[in-house]
Amino acid sequence: MDSRQTARTLVLEHEVTLDDLWAWYWANGGNAKLWDFDAYLFGIFERDPFDLIILGWAMEDLEAHSLL
Repeated sequence: MDSRQTARTLVLEHEVTLDDLWAWYWANGGNAKLWDFDAYLFGIFERDPFDLIILGWAMEDLEAHSLL
């Protein structure tokens, strides 16, 4: 399962808010605006493949900080 699918599931199941996930993505170097990140997360449009790596880092940080 890729990071985007996992993140989408966590948001849909209310394990993390979209805003919190986006903030961690942004802190790890992501540059999408919140609405673009939302569209990317839910497969409405694609971003650079590196964004998937950044999203993975964000999720690792969330887990490391016991926020998941």
